[in-house]
Amino acid sequence: MTGLPAGGPDVGYPDPFASERPLFSVTAANMAQYADQLTPGEQGLLKRFPDFRMDVYPTHRTASYPDWVLKNTVQNATTAQEVGNGDGVSDAYGGIPFPIPQDGYQVMWNVSLGYSPAYCKETYQSYLVDTSGSVTDLGTITSEYLFPYYNPDATALNDVFYRDVKLFLHSPASEAGTMFLLKFPIDFTKSDDTTWFYSPGTRRIRLGPEFKYDTPVATYGGAIDWDEIEMFYGRMNKFDFKLVGKKEIIVPYNDYKFVNTTTSALLGPHFLNPDGIRWERHRVWVVDATLKPNERHIYSRWTFYVDEDSWRIVASESYDHSGALYRVGFSYPNQNYTQTGAITFSRTFGFYDLSKGDYQIAFAHTTPSGYLSCNAKLPNMNDYTPQAIAAEGVR
Repeated sequence: MTGLPAGGPDVGYPDPFASERPLFSVTAANMAQYADQLTPGEQGLLKRFPDFRMDVYPTHRTASYPDWVLKNTVQNATTAQEVGNGDGVSDAYGGIPFPIPQDGYQVMWNVSLGYSPAYCKETYQSYLVDTSGSVTDLGTITSEYLFPYYNPDATALNDVFYRDVKLFLHSPASEAGTMFLLKFPIDFTKSDDTTWFYSPGTRRIRLGPEFKYDTPVATYGGAIDWDEIEMFYGRMNKFDFKLVGKKEIIVPYNDYKFVNTTTSALLGPHFLNPDGIRWERHRVWVVDATLKPNERHIYSRWTFYVDEDSWRIVASESYDHSGALYRVGFSYPNQNYTQTGAITFSRTFGFYDLSKGDYQIAFAHTTPSGYLSCNAKLPNMNDYTPQAIAAEGVR
């Protein structure tokens, strides 16, 4: 991308497409005309809320990668192996592992191992809007992400963890000082994902084995589950993931309008203000996940729409055990376009709960100082251990 306005984590990310106007708008009245470009979840929202609107703008394929990541992706295309039935990845490093995916598990591993600089940090807010339109501020969190898989100084796959996540809760006051440390393996046959959490009340750190799958996330008001963070999080062993194919649909994309809209203007009583959301037509991989026999989960089925360029899940819908549409999810990506060698999409996402009528938005940025800041180099990994978290903790 060239000719962009000045931007960065300290000043925000001005909208490079601010002068553009919608090509058309999708509403409940004309949705049949665009049905082949709408997900079942989007159609469900349009039917549920007659004033819900999708303003569709020109498409811009803004995902970008460093040259070394592209080179590794080409190599991975002939060397990467899927471990077990979606349990892991081997013989891949520093690039998309399966650029030509053969099944749904490979698409989802591309999501998990989608490009990110080796280190990123951001401070964000999350909100819950109930059926009456009342807004609950779920607090402010600072997250740090470590991706040894994309360490440019390494020459082989880190087979222990592909992602460390450290979270520090600033608010609400009852949770301030709480910290989490999450680690994810590249191969679940060798180890499981692990979560530690530090409580300032006890000044102790302990394992949280329940923090996975469909356990509700307290820091998000219980409105989503652990495996819904960033649209999908963790192990895939409870579902059969089928690759349906590829199609062009309307999804949120290049949402600079989103990050440059104040919270009060963005949070509508039943859904996000349509004036603050940019939608575009993009090609996506469609993956349908069906709950395995004898497994338990609140969902019987889950469908994901994965952007072919960035490998981010841009939309999803889930179904309860009666087959009814349950939750509809979206991510709202915008490119952090000024960080040379460390460019990645934002992580903002949210879910509409059609069973309750409420909705949630997470990883929202209300001040430029909190925007995603990245570095191509890994920090000192000794600072991201349970012992280091305990030592850092405060009451």
